[in-house]
Amino acid sequence: MREGYQASMLHVTSAQNPTIKLIRSLAEKKHRQEHGLFVAEGEKVLERARQTGWEPVYLLTTDHSDPWGAASLLRVDEKIMGQVSAQKNPPSQIGVFRQRWTETVKPEGIWVALEDMRDPGNLGTIIRTADAAGAAGVILAGQCCDPFSPDCVRATTGSIFGVKLVRMEQPQFLSFLRQWPGESAGTHLKATETYRRTYKTPSLLVMGSEGKGLSDEAAAACSTLVRIPMKGGAESLNVAIATGLMLFEAQNL
Repeated sequence: MREGYQASMLHVTSAQNPTIKLIRSLAEKKHRQEHGLFVAEGEKVLERARQTGWEPVYLLTTDHSDPWGAASLLRVDEKIMGQVSAQKNPPSQIGVFRQRWTETVKPEGIWVALEDMRDPGNLGTIIRTADAAGAAGVILAGQCCDPFSPDCVRATTGSIFGVKLVRMEQPQFLSFLRQWPGESAGTHLKATETYRRTYKTPSLLVMGSEGKGLSDEAAAACSTLVRIPMKGGAESLNVAIATGLMLFEAQNL
């Protein structure tokens, strides 16, 4: 342990500590929005944050931890960590980070646009898949769930730190979609063209909500509509799986 390190870490023994109470409150969307913060759990997830240049505001640990930028280091016992963690088996480290949103979309590479995505697990899986496929970013259009919720962050397994996120209200998104300079391919059950094709770049892959699919307005604004053929009796695919198929096909991977 380096000299002076022990003094830089605050030992917290009470769950009523104001910082601990703040971190616990971030389980609720209104508090995440109020403070612009979110929680990420586990050493592997936090290592991805380090690799991508993120720096936490607070870092909780049940053991020792090296300093991380200007982060406040808090050492807690396993009981307090269990009260802060959203997991059944609490990790040894939890980081609290500032939310990041990208303000503009550069028409380069392949982007994913999600319309009215409501399930945080699906959203987290899509962010993870977009990261794996090397997508330029993910656009959240309309009434999408919070990508910084605990369930979504956990489903990304660290990719929340590696993917650009853009949010748009529905009218703004429809205008953006109509003006997209490249190809915009929306998935639609009534499309006649299969998704197995060559995609021109820049490409925008437009996916609808879990229950209703792509809205009529968004479908009309796309330059191309494609479908994913299904031989079985299922009515539709899970949107995260469908997005994965689209991404890897568009990237020719």
